[in-house]
Amino acid sequence: MTTSEEVSLERVATLWIGKRFSYLEHLCLKSFADVDQTPIVYHYGELEDIPDYVEARDAREIFDVSEIYRDPITRSVAVHADLFRLKLMQQTDYIWVDADAYALRPFETNTGYLFPKANLARQRMMNGVVALPRDSSALQKMCRFAFESDLVPFWWSEDHQRVYRELYGRSSYWSLPLSTLGPPLFFHCLYGSPEHEMNSARTELYAVPLRHRRLWNEPDMSKLDFLEWQNKMSIHFFGSWFRKMFREMEINRGSLVDTLLSKHGIDPAKHPL
Repeated sequence: MTTSEEVSLERVATLWIGKRFSYLEHLCLKSFADVDQTPIVYHYGELEDIPDYVEARDAREIFDVSEIYRDPITRSVAVHADLFRLKLMQQTDYIWVDADAYALRPFETNTGYLFPKANLARQRMMNGVVALPRDSSALQKMCRFAFESDLVPFWWSEDHQRVYRELYGRSSYWSLPLSTLGPPLFFHCLYGSPEHEMNSARTELYAVPLRHRRLWNEPDMSKLDFLEWQNKMSIHFFGSWFRKMFREMEINRGSLVDTLLSKHGIDPAKHPL
């Protein structure tokens, strides 16, 4: 039975390309369900182990392409996910969440906006959790670049653009640096605009910063207290780093990861990395 409180919650959505989830994705997706914010998981038909605590949908509803964009060398689908994220915000009012984002409480936007403060020093804006209104000027600018432009980044210097064109002739998703359509694009379309004032503190969405990732497996959880993580909205587990870390070590009893897996009833042995 659906309560009025559940109906009022905003929806979160992600994309999964692959046949199965590891225990990391099960944990993070279950965390949304357990705060009554059932996550939507878009997929292209390969996903086999769909748990009952997600709402599975056809990804072609959002981004219908003849094939999934994969890096020709690494086979990464990061570019496809970046493009899908833009299409999702263009067509829906959902909050995009990476499948390695853990909900400490229901996610909610500020009049349609949810994103972290930009990192000026690195000229990046993390986009693992993001929502922009469909009429957002920044979103429209990003979509024009991603889907309608010559794909030569407008934030590059004129010399950089000229050398790039001379080298490649014409740009493509694959001749660009892999992350171009992610954090750099978000930074250069949002930072300095009035919309950037709608940002949330980075620690609100990334409660345990990547530099403190060793604390994910610290048996003494009190060592995380200085982060005040329990008062935040989300913990981001940065999947590639998480896999590297936990393929090389066991999950320590009493650690943050162990505690959360137990809380949500996820057995890592049944869903290996």
